[in-house]
Amino acid sequence: MEISIFVKTEEAPALNFLIRVLTPIVYIIIVSTVLYYFGLDKYVWNIFLVNIYYIVFRLLFNLLTNRGLLLNWYRQFLYWSAIVVISYFTYDKIIKFKTNILPDFTTVANELWIIILIFVFQVANNIRLSQDGTIKRKQNYLRIRYKYFKNLFGKKITEITQNEVLEAITYAILIYEDFNRPKLARVIEDIKFQITKKPHTLGVMQVSSTKLLTDTESVILGTTKIVDAYKIYLQKPTEENQDYYEWSVMSQIIGDYNTGTSYGYEVIELAQTIKEEFYKGTNDTLDRNKNGL
Repeated sequence: MEISIFVKTEEAPALNFLIRVLTPIVYIIIVSTVLYYFGLDKYVWNIFLVNIYYIVFRLLFNLLTNRGLLLNWYRQFLYWSAIVVISYFTYDKIIKFKTNILPDFTTVANELWIIILIFVFQVANNIRLSQDGTIKRKQNYLRIRYKYFKNLFGKKITEITQNEVLEAITYAILIYEDFNRPKLARVIEDIKFQITKKPHTLGVMQVSSTKLLTDTESVILGTTKIVDAYKIYLQKPTEENQDYYEWSVMSQIIGDYNTGTSYGYEVIELAQTIKEEFYKGTNDTLDRNKNGL
């Protein structure tokens, strides 16, 4: 998943709202119809509770994977409230009595209201919402995770990199990997590794290994891999444009760590943000003429 500080404008807020709210409603309608068809009426009883479980599971997942800081809680409560209310209403007024769930198109009034609803939907869909709140949440998330990992692994990372730009790259990869492989997922990976004994990417920095790794061991190996990649690229000629050179070296170091255009873009952006936020006054560079290892 992407955690870019650069946020795309929400192009269709009304459509997004409808998809988020109505998808679970449509789900219980379809499931109920299938159950009724096969004579399994008893399983339809209180089926609206399924959507409440869905909300609870999503909430627990986000909290357990440290994504709570990224959520717009006001919007989430709006989604959840709408889902619960519409789910219960749909169940109580439609599903419970096996009534026809399709709209009645036999009257002109119904057709007129459909046209009005489509018009209102199109108007609402052209509204552009501010992304300031999303940006602030992502910046806050980044600051908290950086400080958390610096407190845990800061001394080791500083000892190995001996370069604050490399530190920024290391923390960017660390935060990104942890975001996509939170602690719960890593526990499952460890169990899978113990069962299969096959090489696997393990630990908080997702380092490929033939033995079980602690998060600290993973950080040491991952940071060393970053520094080794930098040493290789130090042998290449320096670009005339220094700004481009640093971006190019970052790109190659990150590409050596893990391939993929999206991965490289996301981590470079995070590294640049971390450098500007936490290493603003650094004199370290990736220029071989100024700072070789």
